[in-house]
Amino acid sequence: MNGELSASLHEPLYAALWSFGSGWIVLTVVLMSSRRTREGVRAVVRAVRGGRIPLWQSLGGLLGGTYVLVQSYAVPLAGVALFTVAVVGGQTGNAIVVDRLGLGPSGRTAVTGLRVLAATLATVGVAIAVFGRVQATSGPVVAAAAATGAAVVVPVALALLVGGLHAVQSAINGRVNVISGTPWATTWLNFTNGVALLLLVAGIRGLAGGLGPVHAADPPGWVWFGGLAGVVFVGVVAVVVRHLGVLHTMLVLLCGQLLGAVALDLLNPATRHTVTVVVVSGLVLTAVAAALPSLVSGTSRTGRR
Repeated sequence: MNGELSASLHEPLYAALWSFGSGWIVLTVVLMSSRRTREGVRAVVRAVRGGRIPLWQSLGGLLGGTYVLVQSYAVPLAGVALFTVAVVGGQTGNAIVVDRLGLGPSGRTAVTGLRVLAATLATVGVAIAVFGRVQATSGPVVAAAAATGAAVVVPVALALLVGGLHAVQSAINGRVNVISGTPWATTWLNFTNGVALLLLVAGIRGLAGGLGPVHAADPPGWVWFGGLAGVVFVGVVAVVVRHLGVLHTMLVLLCGQLLGAVALDLLNPATRHTVTVVVVSGLVLTAVAAALPSLVSGTSRTGRR
């Protein structure tokens, strides 16, 4: 949704502002109408003031806003395929570290060969699926061209970084959700922080003359609901990460995202040809990776906090 809206508006920052802003408006309506949500936000504020959690752990939305900003910079330079693979590599790689440090609410999880294998398989599976789709759409020359050249070094490095930050965001959101007692409060805090960051960047760019007028190229109606999808995504992750841990949550999400993308391509006659054996192979490999952490059955837990 956000990608299609960004292309229609010809400015990724506008699309990001709409996504975060529309989601924030919906969440603010919930906040104003729900006493439990307001109490959840107050509980987080009290926890920060009382030293139960450090302030930075309540600012997960800044990491989400940073992801959007890096995406707007990196995708035009490195391409969607390479950016996606780099982000996944950062997510799964750092998720192992985040679980080992116990940043999430599920406690510490030892680094095992099986967990490293799962992270590696997931990255390889996503790479196969993404580049398989690019090849089916544009041919091998375009797919290869996106992955060559010194110009992609910086955007790919930034993609790895924000992928790793996403793992941190998921962990601290899970901690905040334990304190707030409701994903609505946790998600509202995230979107508030993200909107604040994006407005700051938009203001700086506007003063510098770097933002032009909005030009909407008649996008389809469904692209305007990216903010609502983001609300669901952040809320679900904040709840699930407490039970699965960061790595397992990342792997399940990746599998679900690939499965959803393949399903949408199959439903659309214009993109049905992109669902090739290569793409399905990547999906299967990612699904295997998502199942691997379940095999440890919690035996590698070294403590809970």
